[in-house]
Amino acid sequence: MKVSIIAAATALLALATAAPTPQDFDGEFIDSIPAPTAQGAPAGATKSGPDVDVDALVESTVSDISKRGAISKRGVASDNFVKVFDNWTGSTQTGGYLTFKLLPSYDVDLCATKCLANTGCVFFNIYDETNPAGLLHKCALYSMPSTKGAATNFGGQDHGGVISVKSLSAGYKKKALQEDVPGYHYECFGDASINAPQPGPVDPYMGVSFTTTSPSVCAAACDAKTAYNLKQAPLNGTYRACNFFDFYNVYRDSIPYQTACTFYLISYDASFATNFGQKRNGYQYSIGESCGYTRDVLIGVDGIATKV
Repeated sequence: MKVSIIAAATALLALATAAPTPQDFDGEFIDSIPAPTAQGAPAGATKSGPDVDVDALVESTVSDISKRGAISKRGVASDNFVKVFDNWTGSTQTGGYLTFKLLPSYDVDLCATKCLANTGCVFFNIYDETNPAGLLHKCALYSMPSTKGAATNFGGQDHGGVISVKSLSAGYKKKALQEDVPGYHYECFGDASINAPQPGPVDPYMGVSFTTTSPSVCAAACDAKTAYNLKQAPLNGTYRACNFFDFYNVYRDSIPYQTACTFYLISYDASFATNFGQKRNGYQYSIGESCGYTRDVLIGVDGIATKV
């Protein structure tokens, strides 16, 4: 048993010295400490309890470190996201919603990890909600950057006498909104989308989609449109190939409204990004985060290919 205890102590020392320093003993860290189970010597016991099983404690400690490391890696949020707002009483209610995750605790880094793991997520809203189920820690994911102005769900719903309440709401925007897509290269146009002219008898415009969530989804749709056109074309006949798409976000009065992707036969550069939005029906519509993606290997001549 003595050898086992020495080995256990050595293992614990190795774990302790391997931990990065310094560790911030801040509010976030304190909140992550689990509440202990209040225990004591059993009443009425007439025999001593067993000796402390150090091996079991070491195994439990290693397991806890691994589990917490997998759950929340410190620095994920600060490395990849910019805080937009915090300590608010409303949750985000706007366009671009993807999904939400329940968290075991109010953990910004874990919420950031959830966002990074979901294709198209560029913004997350973490908040506490009190409802009939008790206190829930929620992490809502979005495909569009948002603002405090869109965090307008203040709760207040009556659930059988229990009024839902939101608190500690915070929003984080991804630092790098652009996404690398295999088989494509991109150029970003900022707050303008492509306004493509028709240079000849063939219209290069192939349509628009508002059901997309990310450039990778647009790329898959571009590939699918091309594959469908190829399949429908007769042997030695021509078909329209998607070689370029413009991915951008639409804002209405500066509030996230919709994500769009327009598809074209040919590629366009920033000189054609001249759509800056407009005012319509009393609302100001604007463009944001616009990026054009071009195939690395273009199909056909000016987007017109021959089936062979």
